[in-house]
Amino acid sequence: MSNKNFQTYFDCGYSKIRAGTFDCNDDKKAFFSESKFLSHHLDLNVEIQKIITSLEKNTNEYINEVNLMIDSPFMKSVGISVSKNFDGSELKQEDIQFLIQEAKQQILKYYKDKNIVHIIIDNYKIDNIEYTVIPNEIKCNSISIDILFICLPKAIIEYFKSFFLKFNISVNQIICSSYAKSINYKDNLPLDENISFIDIQVSFSSDVLLFFKIVSATFCIEGNEALSK
Repeated sequence: MSNKNFQTYFDCGYSKIRAGTFDCNDDKKAFFSESKFLSHHLDLNVEIQKIITSLEKNTNEYINEVNLMIDSPFMKSVGISVSKNFDGSELKQEDIQFLIQEAKQQILKYYKDKNIVHIIIDNYKIDNIEYTVIPNEIKCNSISIDILFICLPKAIIEYFKSFFLKFNISVNQIICSSYAKSINYKDNLPLDENISFIDIQVSFSSDVLLFFKIVSATFCIEGNEALSK
């Protein structure tokens, strides 16, 4: 377990790199920094070094790991449904985890060049009744789960891991920035019906994710360079 007081997030956007570091013990204590406008990405080394230096100065703490937020036109969302029959016994959390793991293995089998960055449960159907969450202590004869996997090419992940390793920083977690931002917008919009984010093509009905597709890109890999699209 990390004994660091701050967690750091880098958002690698199309025109800028933005970063924030947040106090784990005080959610009101945070520091932010961003790069200048990136006319091309040859400036990444210099700009990221400036951001790291600024955040370390503010927190008085070395950054040795970050959480990375990125998008890519090569990011792929894959929906899959898995099911299991029961004999009227009580549904346990281990049963749910088994089905999710089974679906995950199918994704990794058929998309060998991808890594899974998000696993989203869209729907549970227990004895043909739909639920958004699993009821407590429920007995059933059958269950099916609709799962959405958001996947990112391994080449992009390895590129960023190698990039930050030059600063002796490891990448702790990869986050799809479009998905994370859409969740934040949804939670803060005073709307009860369907919500769609057109630029990134994310659509919700209440708390259910209906559709997800990356429209714009942050970085893609060409040769040994990260290029914007």
